[in-house]
Amino acid sequence: MTGSEATTDRNKTAVHAFFAALGRGDRKALGELCTPDLAWVVPAGAALHAGTHRGAERVFDTMLSAVGNTFVPGSQRVSLGLLVAESNAVMAEARVTAKGVDGRAYENVYVFVFEFEGEKIRELREHVDTRYAAEFFA
Repeated sequence: MTGSEATTDRNKTAVHAFFAALGRGDRKALGELCTPDLAWVVPAGAALHAGTHRGAERVFDTMLSAVGNTFVPGSQRVSLGLLVAESNAVMAEARVTAKGVDGRAYENVYVFVFEFEGEKIRELREHVDTRYAAEFFA
């Protein structure tokens, strides 16, 4: 295995670990995976959380509160599909399902682009069906 293959494999493993930690609400594990100045970029049409969020703790607060206030605890599932890695980036296709606190079922497909600085995630760009997400989270 070449050095670049080892790096892309390591980065893919980190993406899996990120979603697992997010699903558990494990801030410590998330912190170990990300740089302190982590940026999370959400499309403008996503309404509630649109824009660029900076700082790992702020990003974790926003992500975890969005899930915690909207979904029945423990109901959220993330199924990863295709992961494509090159250099310092991983693109991950993800299907997110959950049960809303109001009883509605949530199912949306996302594409996340993770950029790494060394072994840590420094930026996460989210691409999603913003209309559906905005209507559900409103």
